[in-house]
Amino acid sequence: MFKIDSISKERWIFISAKNSFYEPDAFIKFVKEYQSKLAGRIISISDQTQYSIENDPLRLVFQWDDCFGITVVVPAEVDIMAAEKALSYICDELNSQEKE
Repeated sequence: MFKIDSISKERWIFISAKNSFYEPDAFIKFVKEYQSKLAGRIISISDQTQYSIENDPLRLVFQWDDCFGITVVVPAEVDIMAAEKALSYICDELNSQEKE
């Protein structure tokens, strides 16, 4: 089950999912779901498992690591509530897919 756990003062949104701290599979699934809603390409932006999506009006940066799991970095100029709403929608979509 995907859900937003917390939002840091640094504008990082932490998302939990089954096995997300041990396997990057949930991260990949999450990024691909977000990408499919935007119909853009997934772009690698560093060698540290950080990605953005072409055409993303929020310009979110998705990252995964062993310590924090799924983390989404929200740029300073982007409304944090808009980002939270968009990510909550993706969580809901993935959770309903798992129920099917």
